[in-house]
Amino acid sequence: MKALAAAPEDSALFVTQYYRPEWIGSGPYCGDMAEWLTTHELDVRVLTGRPHYPGDAIFADYRSGARDAEVLEGVSITRVPNRVANGGGALRRMLTDAHFLLRSLFELARGRVRRQRLVVSLCPSILTVILGAIMTQRGGRHVAVIHDIESGLAEGLGMVGGGALLRCLRAVERIALNRTDLVLVLSENMREQLVSRKVRTPIKVLPIWIDTDAIFPTEKRAPQPMTVVYSGNFGKKQSLAQILDLASLLQTARPAIRIVLRGDGREARMLGETAQSLGLRNIEFRPLLPPARLNEALAEGDIHLVPQNPQAADYAVPSKIFAIMASGRPFIATAEPGSLLWRMREETDAFLCVPPNDPAAFADAVLRLAENDTLRAELGARGRAYALAHHAKPKVLRDFMSAVRGAA
Repeated sequence: MKALAAAPEDSALFVTQYYRPEWIGSGPYCGDMAEWLTTHELDVRVLTGRPHYPGDAIFADYRSGARDAEVLEGVSITRVPNRVANGGGALRRMLTDAHFLLRSLFELARGRVRRQRLVVSLCPSILTVILGAIMTQRGGRHVAVIHDIESGLAEGLGMVGGGALLRCLRAVERIALNRTDLVLVLSENMREQLVSRKVRTPIKVLPIWIDTDAIFPTEKRAPQPMTVVYSGNFGKKQSLAQILDLASLLQTARPAIRIVLRGDGREARMLGETAQSLGLRNIEFRPLLPPARLNEALAEGDIHLVPQNPQAADYAVPSKIFAIMASGRPFIATAEPGSLLWRMREETDAFLCVPPNDPAAFADAVLRLAENDTLRAELGARGRAYALAHHAKPKVLRDFMSAVRGAA
C-alpha cells in the first residue's frame, strides 16, 4: 500500500517533547503514529527530548546524551537536552516547555535538524505547536495533534489564575492553532472547546487507539483477593485523593478488597505519605509494568478505577480507558453529567460513573461490582466490543494517515 505516494513530500518531521521509550502518556502514541507512517513508505524523523515521563528524572540510559541520535523501529530520532519540571506549577511547566523550544531552535540553527514540508506537532504544550510551525518549510503543511487543551487544564487545575496569564495563554493557543493546516483532537468535547475559543482551522476527531491484538481478555490468576486497580500517572489531573478516600471506606466495609496503585508522578510521594498517615492497610503502591506485560497488569484487576479532576474533564481524555476496555475489564469513572466519560458510558454501557469527590458513591459502585460476577463480565464484554469497533489500532491509524495525506 502506497498511501502517500501521490503527495509531493516523501518525509515528515514529528515534533514532540514525549516519545518512546516512555511507556505512558503521549510518548507511545506519538511513536505509533510515526512508525505507522514509516511502514507506509514515508521517511519519518522525530525531534524530541530525552525521556523521563511520568517521573522527574531523565531515564538512566539517556542522561549522558549518547543516545541523542538513534533509530527506533525505522524512525530517525533526534533528542535535545531538556529541562525536567521538578514539582508542579504553571511557571515551572512553562519554563520547561520554553527550554525545549529554545534548545530545538538551537539545533535547527546548527543544522542538526532541518525544516520539512510536512510537520506533525504533538501538544500537551502549545509551544510545541509553535515549534512545529517554525520547523515547517514555506509552502509546507503542519498538522497539530492535541492531546490536552493546555489553557483549559491550567485553569481547571488551578495552575493559573483567571487573569492576564490565562488570557495570554488562550491567545497564544488560538493564534498558534489557527496557523496550522489541520488540528486533530481526541474527542468531540475537545473539538467543541477549541471552536468556542475561536479556533478556525479545520478540526477533526482522531480518537485514542489500542492494540486489540496485544490487549485482550484473559482469566485472572487464582487464587487472588478481589483487586481494584488504578494504573498511570500520579498527577493533579487524575485527582487520586479520591482513591484514598475510597480505600478508607472499603477498609471498614470490605477489608478483604485489595487496592493497587501502579505508576509514578509528581503526586506519588504525597499520596504515599497520606495513605500511611491514614493507616490504610488495604492499599499497595507499585511501579508500572513494562509494555510487554501490560495485558498481565490489566488482567490483575477485577475492577479498574478512572478518577478525574472534574475541572479538567473536558480538556483531556484518560487514554487508559481504552486499554481497560480492550482487556475485557469493567471500570468506574468519576464523571459529571454531560462530560466526555458520562457520554461514553451512555453510548457503551460498558462501565459505571459516579459523581466526582463522592467517596460513598465510589465505594458503593466498587461493592456493587465486587458482589456481582455477572455484571462485571457483561460490562467487560461490552467494553471489548466497543474497543474493537471504534478504537482498534489499524482503523484509527488508517484515519490518521488519511488526515495527514489530505493535509499534505
